[in-house]
Amino acid sequence: MTLALLGLVLALVGNLATNLIEVEQWWWRPSVFAALGVLAVGALALEAVRHRAERVRAQLGSVGVQSQVFGALPRQAWQWQPRLQEEKAVREALGRRGRAALVALPGARGAGKSQLAAAYARWCLNQGYDLVAWINTESGPVPELAALAAYLDLQGVTETAPEQAATAVCRWLERDGQARRLLVFDNVDDPDALRKYLPTTGSTKVLITTNRREFTTMGGIAVVEVSMFTPTEGAAFLARATGLDPVGDGARLGEQLGWLPLGLAQAAAFIARTEMSYTEYAELLRRQDLDETLRQQAGADHPGVLKATQLSLAGLARADPSGDTARLLRVLSLLSPDGVSRDQLVQAEQHLGLHGGVWPTINALLEASLVTLGGDAQAGSYGEDRRVVAVHRLTALVVRYEASRAPGDDQAAALETATQLLDALTSRFPRHQVALRRGELDELTAHLDAVRGHTDDPSPLLLTQAKWIAGLLEHAGDLTRAIPLFEQTLADWERMLGAEHPHTLTSQSDLAYAYRSVRRLEEAITLLEQNVAVSERVRGAEHPHTLISRNNLASTYETAGRLDEAITLHEQNLADRERVLGAEHPDTLISRNNLAGVYDTAGRLDEAITLHEQNLADRERVLGAEHPDTLISRNNLASAYDSAGRLDEAITLNKQNLADRERVLGAEHPDTLTSRNNLASAYRSAGRLDEAITLHEQNLAACERVLGPAHPITDTVRGNLTEARRGNGV
Repeated sequence: MTLALLGLVLALVGNLATNLIEVEQWWWRPSVFAALGVLAVGALALEAVRHRAERVRAQLGSVGVQSQVFGALPRQAWQWQPRLQEEKAVREALGRRGRAALVALPGARGAGKSQLAAAYARWCLNQGYDLVAWINTESGPVPELAALAAYLDLQGVTETAPEQAATAVCRWLERDGQARRLLVFDNVDDPDALRKYLPTTGSTKVLITTNRREFTTMGGIAVVEVSMFTPTEGAAFLARATGLDPVGDGARLGEQLGWLPLGLAQAAAFIARTEMSYTEYAELLRRQDLDETLRQQAGADHPGVLKATQLSLAGLARADPSGDTARLLRVLSLLSPDGVSRDQLVQAEQHLGLHGGVWPTINALLEASLVTLGGDAQAGSYGEDRRVVAVHRLTALVVRYEASRAPGDDQAAALETATQLLDALTSRFPRHQVALRRGELDELTAHLDAVRGHTDDPSPLLLTQAKWIAGLLEHAGDLTRAIPLFEQTLADWERMLGAEHPHTLTSQSDLAYAYRSVRRLEEAITLLEQNVAVSERVRGAEHPHTLISRNNLASTYETAGRLDEAITLHEQNLADRERVLGAEHPDTLISRNNLAGVYDTAGRLDEAITLHEQNLADRERVLGAEHPDTLISRNNLASAYDSAGRLDEAITLNKQNLADRERVLGAEHPDTLTSRNNLASAYRSAGRLDEAITLHEQNLAACERVLGPAHPITDTVRGNLTEARRGNGV
């Protein structure tokens, strides 16, 4: 089996014309697609989370003596205050070694639930636990659990959907009664979504942090309530953080703030920075006018923390006349509540409108206890600073509320800046490395979701980012997330610009292509037929975009096995393009390639080979012998020769293509790995098994090093090597 179909997901997007589907590769054919189909999509989706897991592994390294660590454990809070009563209750509820335990930590927002869980996680690391896994459930438990399955390299998960991988890792956690493992589900908002992923046997300890009270009545789950600081704890914290004696005035301030850790942290930071007394701060707090709407939105048990945040925001304006800290905080409050990596902030620095730079501004926000810092300063795979800057959800709510006050200019400016930040990051994202940089893509997706959630009227630039990120997800095989994003983007364009606007038509084609990738062919065909009809009416039957739409419909007919319709439409499109654009226009060459491909699918090999030979000659003359499209044509002709049994010619072309791709793209580019596999497969077809085995072994080592041991391409190469060895009696 060749790598053609698997290579599609890695390479096809680069061949799109004017952001539409424009199929180029010969191997988008029903015969190949049916062989792999949804399996390839599922494998790629799992590969996506595997690469994300590997990035986490690289970022965190070894924290404990023998421990494996998964996920981004929060750093210890500023002026950390031990909570002896809750810490003891957690240890007792989790019980002794050798038995499973489920413990929920419910509590109010800002009570310090995540910090309590993180403190226990660090204790487990110091005790040499085999595994400590921190699962952020902001988007549900499945993505992170699937990434954990990939991180652990569980057998059999590479060809399953993320939901199945999540289930598999939970079942794995239940099997060993001797291992020491801790699993933390942080910030759970949907108890029902989590229930089926809780390991209930074995020896895994599970902690759940949540604002939801349902966990207090769920069977099999022990509950440790995380309340406010006790007066003693709160006084100790204030004394340490401010350097002031908390007796009397400090105690009264603590009562005013309800002893809520988040509020006390902001108050202490304000007092320490301004060198005022507890009484002076308490008077400012008393005078602070708290809008009832904000109080209802926050749902805070103790509104003092909302006032404290408002005071801290006002303090920023006085302490920083440049406005840098306030501007950055407003942007951060619109991004993912999981935080934004400092590396991404630095990349987009010129779009943030800061006068003093990103890091000094972050330091000022840290000193005000308005943001937290997590992650690791250790460089990742590409030299990133993996520290993560986050705004507490309650703090972010106050920031957004204040920014939205009439006339709302601050909120509008923050939305525009956040969109510009996304634009800068997507522009810098290396599309060809999407499989290797899934952590960055996941973060971009989370930021996009957050920004879109804070506006009912997305700007055209934000919709462009949505389209781009959906395309990257699709490119990585993550169609579970790509398709809803394409659907929402199409709905937004239709609402804003109408059904016949070019942006709407382009978005419609994007969605149709994604539907085709998951075999929702009837829906894809319906969209493309509508797209062609509208384009012919609005643009004209021979407009370049209409010809692209017609080409995409023809290729989808081919995928659906409607070969007569596909051939008729491709033949019509090729004739129109030759007449309108010329015989050697790049789009005409694409049409000729696609017609040759459907001839091959239909078994009309002589006609397919004739067209492929003509196309290769034209591309060599027009584009050059080493242009990526020329290399594709040579690959397609070699494959047609192979199908026709002309193995010597197939081997010669594959050899040439491999040499050219190694020189032009590099020895370990995915297209080069594909060429090396295809040459080895041609050797095997020709009975040259020793050469096939040697080349497959070389290719497998490169694939495992570059793509990872479970990547679909790696799996295919490994399978081809196994077949070659079996044929050679090994």
